[in-house]
Amino acid sequence: MDIEPIQGKPVRFPPGRLEIRLDERHRLAYRRLYQQYRSFLSEMPVLRERDFDGRPIKVSPKQLEALNAAFASLKQNERGNSVFGAQEAATTKLFKRTQFLS
Repeated sequence: MDIEPIQGKPVRFPPGRLEIRLDERHRLAYRRLYQQYRSFLSEMPVLRERDFDGRPIKVSPKQLEALNAAFASLKQNERGNSVFGAQEAATTKLFKRTQFLS
């Protein structure tokens, strides 16, 4: 998944916020992140479906930095673009959980 870092433009109101625009690629990546990621612990913004239609969204610089870092980690953690790569990752995750519980 090729997602370049999101650039924010400063806005006048509210002060200290940045304006970003997200599209369909970001929505798919955000869904994958939100399934496996604890967004409330990493300062990532909680986004709704309507935020991905190209309208401007106002976020703090810290939230933008966390969102870019999460998208970059998604690219690094990708095992492959096939179904089998996803199955392998799920099996490994399940094995680690059961090993921890035993």
